[in-house]
Amino acid sequence: MDHGCKVIGKPLWTIPLLGIGIVLSFFWLERLSEQRLSINEPTLIMVEPGSNIIRLGQQLIKAGQLKQPLWQLRLLDRFFGSDAPIKAGEYQVKPGAKVLAFFEQLRSGQAYTRKITFPEGWTLAQWRTQLQAAEGLRPVTNRMTETELAVAVTGTANPLEGWLLPETYLYTRGDSDLKILKQAYRAMQKQLDLLWKTHPHQDLQNPTALLTLASIVERESGSNEDRSKIARVFLNRLKKGMRLQSDPTVIYGLGVAFDGDLKRRHLTSDGPFNSYTRAGLPPTPICNPGASALAAVLTPAEGDWLYFVGRGDGSSQFSLDLTAHNRAVNQYQRGK
Repeated sequence: MDHGCKVIGKPLWTIPLLGIGIVLSFFWLERLSEQRLSINEPTLIMVEPGSNIIRLGQQLIKAGQLKQPLWQLRLLDRFFGSDAPIKAGEYQVKPGAKVLAFFEQLRSGQAYTRKITFPEGWTLAQWRTQLQAAEGLRPVTNRMTETELAVAVTGTANPLEGWLLPETYLYTRGDSDLKILKQAYRAMQKQLDLLWKTHPHQDLQNPTALLTLASIVERESGSNEDRSKIARVFLNRLKKGMRLQSDPTVIYGLGVAFDGDLKRRHLTSDGPFNSYTRAGLPPTPICNPGASALAAVLTPAEGDWLYFVGRGDGSSQFSLDLTAHNRAVNQYQRGK
């Protein structure tokens, strides 16, 4: 008779060894799950469409961002990862990031967000230049004419100048420049609607007139404190039927022909944007004004000023009549 103990045909002494093996495997896997990417500073990693964990692992190993062999990476994901596919895009990884956490970031689609900023008072041409220089934006508007661009953004052929709200906008790699412009257009519409409904209209006929006058105030004001006074000057002139006589409108009309030196012949040469030769507002805004310039037009300072001139330090001197204005011009512009 055989008195040796067996369990399912195996000697009993093999059971502790099997248990030890399981425990060691568990600790090894747990240690494996703590593996981190080999990066020393915030790094952007691009995951191409159609990629998977294996292809991504090859990419990371080739770039020196992952030290463990590919089979360990595959085992790690099989034991601890989810079944969801990773999503294409650009991702930022910080130093010390765990491999597993990075995989979950890819599966969630939490792509890296970029920023693009448009200062107040920039023209549409300046916006387009900024968009073309933005890294990661997909260019779809660079060959469009201004009319084609207006139709693509607004659905109409009305000029787009002035209808983009200066702000910082967010995007991810692969977004189109058209998407940014549409977002800026909707933001300006929302801003205009709110201001038009909640403030007196100051005898302006419609929101387009508000936008146009605000664009002139934007380009004329070197100081936030002066904006509401400059707005009052132009509103007073419009009410009296006086010409606005604003240099920035003339400069805008000259376009690329302007070389930085505004001459008297420019002021006397008639054109749709020459507010020295034509009364009323120009046919379109001359830039994209910010919220503060829009608010200044609707809530102008109280005063009867009809003239202003720059002091040379960003501020302006305001005058009630031409005589006082000429004295201010002599003092601040001609050095007399």
